[in-house]
Amino acid sequence: MSVSDARRDVVAEMARAVGDAELWEAGQTLVVAVSGGADSICLLGALLDLREQGVSRAPGELVVVTLDHGLRGKAGADDVRWVVGLAASLGLRCVTGQVDARALARERRLSLEDAARRLRYRFLRQTAHDVAATRICVAHTLDDQAETVLLHLLRGSGLSGLTGMRPLQGDIARPLLTITRAQTKAYCAAHGWEPREDETNLDERYLRNRVRLRLLPAMEAYNPRLRQSLARMAATLADDERLLAAATDAAWVEVVVGESPQTVAFGLAALGEQPPALRRRLIRRAVERIELRPSAQDSLMYTPTVLEARHISLIERLATSGATGSMLTLPGGLRATRGYTELRLSRLTRRHPARERRKMAGGESMRVWPLIPPGVVEAADLGWRVRAVVVETPPGLEGEILPEPPRLPPLSRAGTAAAVHRGEWRVYADAEAAGERLSVRAWRPGDRFRPLGMERAKKLQDVFADAKVPRALRWRLPLVCVGEGAAERILWVAGVRIGDEFKLTDKTRRTLVLQAEPLDGLDGKNLER
Repeated sequence: MSVSDARRDVVAEMARAVGDAELWEAGQTLVVAVSGGADSICLLGALLDLREQGVSRAPGELVVVTLDHGLRGKAGADDVRWVVGLAASLGLRCVTGQVDARALARERRLSLEDAARRLRYRFLRQTAHDVAATRICVAHTLDDQAETVLLHLLRGSGLSGLTGMRPLQGDIARPLLTITRAQTKAYCAAHGWEPREDETNLDERYLRNRVRLRLLPAMEAYNPRLRQSLARMAATLADDERLLAAATDAAWVEVVVGESPQTVAFGLAALGEQPPALRRRLIRRAVERIELRPSAQDSLMYTPTVLEARHISLIERLATSGATGSMLTLPGGLRATRGYTELRLSRLTRRHPARERRKMAGGESMRVWPLIPPGVVEAADLGWRVRAVVVETPPGLEGEILPEPPRLPPLSRAGTAAAVHRGEWRVYADAEAAGERLSVRAWRPGDRFRPLGMERAKKLQDVFADAKVPRALRWRLPLVCVGEGAAERILWVAGVRIGDEFKLTDKTRRTLVLQAEPLDGLDGKNLER
């Protein structure tokens, strides 16, 4: 194969992969992680080729990002300078950084690989935020996929691990996942580029290197196309995983009776009715949800708990045959407790009374409950339960995926002309506009909100006044929000209205269904006061 053929084949394969996985929309800004090796240089060059050829979903601006992890001394610094020079020759913006992976590894008791990875992705995400990039492109190839699947197999991973890496995971895009390392080297040769060589890739102290240099070549004596076979298996299992994940989504809504940043509670009867495989998936998801507490959004701040299959089996046995009041203490400060009607998974934390004080005076609540669809939050401080699911069916045809919405009286005072005549306790919004991470909190003075049908935002207190919502009730109505800090936006004021920017349109593909239900102590009589 000629070098020109190698370049053409890589670009064609990448264009197909970008379209099949819908990695980004045409013209969007991308951050491109470039180390100087053949894979990342091929990634950058092929993205430029897509743009120059004007293919479907061709990217807009490409921002090169390169990072010195502080592990290789002068060699690492030289690689950064080389990438900066390459970006300049291609007329691209380049962002550089330097970190100390060894220091983080010591501080957090991590492996060097893990510490470097965490620092790298934090830097990439910070840069993506700064340049308003839609996606972060990384140069994982088909060979990397095969190595990842084998590593997970060696560690006794379940189905999820054997699916390997996805073409698109959150903000991370992998356009080279169907392209081999040999192809990336041929592509660089076609350009006349001489990529940098990282000597740590030959260091067999690292398990991944041993898999690459020893295990894979030995196994290829039995199957010369083993890498392609492993990648194909991962893609097939990914389809199975998506089906099981959808089943888990539906079951989650049925069996979870309460969720907070540190706790997930299952209804024992509903959990016991699930098939064993689904029960185990629900338990594992509960552990993952507890890990996603607000203080852990920066993965550098904690080390995720890894529960083995035997731990999941112990929790399942506690749920199906344990005695009331019995409990399990698990790794990572997790605890499973069986009650009369519930199985509760929770994280044990140190108490900080000063931090737990809530400011409720004047309608201000500092507490925030994370809500990740499909999920349910019990905001006991407010007296409400909020549910969220995402469906692909038209609004109103979601069936019994949620319980019946509550029948409550209007929020407005009797005898007044309110802008909202009745409370809306189940609403529909555009799931893509809302995103995957929501939060629930109470009204805070200064909140602004653009209700459905309005052209401009207004103070939420004025929205309450227009709707004639009693003052004593305003601080208790849950708000569902997206984003955080200065970028936070109110998606739904429960019982009042959704935000206009989240409304359903003819372009809506997936619908976010939100529902609010009063907990004990907040009923129709309370609402009328």
